[in-house]
Amino acid sequence: MCLHWRWLIWALVWLQVALATKWYGGGMDFNDPSAWLDDHLPCAQDLVVFPEYYPALLPLPEDISIDGLVFPREGAILLAEESTITFGSDKQPSCESEEKKAYLKPPKSSKWFDPGTWTDKSKKFSTFTPELERIPCDDEQVIIKGHGPLSFDLENVQYLRLGQLILAGSSISKTYLEQLISRDLGQFLFYNAEYVQVEYYRGELCGCHKDFERLLEPVCHNVQEQCETPHCLSPVRPLGSCCLICGAILSTPTSHCTEGTRKEFVAQISNLISQESLKDQIGLHVDFVGSQQFGNFLQAVITDRHKYSERSLEFLQQNEHNWNKTGTTLKVSGRPYNPNVSFSSIVLILFCMALVGLVSVVILAHFMPENPYLNRIPQWIHDPRRWRWRHLGLRLRRNLLFNRFDNVGAGGGSSEGGASGVDRLGIMAYDPESGEVRERAFDNPMFEQRGALEEAAKESQEQEEIPKMETGDLDATSVVDEQELTEINLEVCGVDTDEETI
Repeated sequence: MCLHWRWLIWALVWLQVALATKWYGGGMDFNDPSAWLDDHLPCAQDLVVFPEYYPALLPLPEDISIDGLVFPREGAILLAEESTITFGSDKQPSCESEEKKAYLKPPKSSKWFDPGTWTDKSKKFSTFTPELERIPCDDEQVIIKGHGPLSFDLENVQYLRLGQLILAGSSISKTYLEQLISRDLGQFLFYNAEYVQVEYYRGELCGCHKDFERLLEPVCHNVQEQCETPHCLSPVRPLGSCCLICGAILSTPTSHCTEGTRKEFVAQISNLISQESLKDQIGLHVDFVGSQQFGNFLQAVITDRHKYSERSLEFLQQNEHNWNKTGTTLKVSGRPYNPNVSFSSIVLILFCMALVGLVSVVILAHFMPENPYLNRIPQWIHDPRRWRWRHLGLRLRRNLLFNRFDNVGAGGGSSEGGASGVDRLGIMAYDPESGEVRERAFDNPMFEQRGALEEAAKESQEQEEIPKMETGDLDATSVVDEQELTEINLEVCGVDTDEETI
């Protein structure tokens, strides 16, 4: 009976520890191709070559079959008691290499105060979970396992606080951890650990950390660049968080940090969310936050699960009567907005719209001159042929290619006669027979021909009024001159004499 009770107690202890544990799975595993150059895993006939400097502790797998090991000048490996290394085993046809060597990649260190280093298998971190709760809490168990290189950077870590450390399957006590940090082996496992003090806590804290405000700067130093810009006005920052969020924060001072109090508060808010059918729209996170300077608080972070639409704010305001307790503080963010659209962007968009509208009106005024509204626009705006720069002595000439379509012949060159109302510009043409350069124009039949007809009638009338001149017969001399213009053929009759035949 006593044995059964003992097993039950151990099961309850393990369940409590498992609910508050941070895991580190290590870097690239020894059996992972990404840990080796060219993704080449070592075969049974390969020689495993470490980099010349390997600043990390590498736990080797329990069973390895290789040809040999080339250790680095500086580095460390960890062998478990049940580990077996086989040298010179039989060849495997499916795993062979020409070089007969496999090269490990240089290791990478992980920062202890980086939330990206740790995982929690008992719960999934949401986007609004404070960053200080994503690193090992002061009373949490830390499990470091795996067969990848282990190297932790203790930058800005003054106190290494945790509940228990399990390294490679072995429980590490506080005394041994302090000795390990000061040894050569510990220098490969922990960097920047010269003045680090080790403290173990076993459940006597309120919240995740003993004094959260002192950890904000070293933790936020690693994640500040990863914070997304909140899409709301006046965003809020929960206690223990590095990033601003859009939502609401409800904090209540408390003197008793018990798990029952937290679960009761969570159940109260969850029931209100369920009553309004908002489980898929609102996210909730409740936990204790401890501070030696400001005291202990029970904090609830309520945000929209998807795009921020002030639904979480409306929920808290509708149930404001439930939070009317002494010292309860409610912080809410403002209305949503897009931070990527600035004032200059809006001005640029409005300017482009105005420019497009102006150009459209000018084009319509050019092709619709009969419109009574568009006709009010000055003609020089939409007619480039009237653009002049008199102070520069310049004038835009028309494209002569289109002059043939103007009614130059009907207008007589005046601006009033032509339908287009512009000055006449004739096409300069060259006559190769006479050697003259003269103007030519095409009389467009699409224009009215009244002016051309009147002008033609006037010219014919003038020709009739001119008196005819009497002409006599040409005299004989002129006829003789014309007859003398005949062809003369020259023929050669002999070598010494030439004769002309007329």
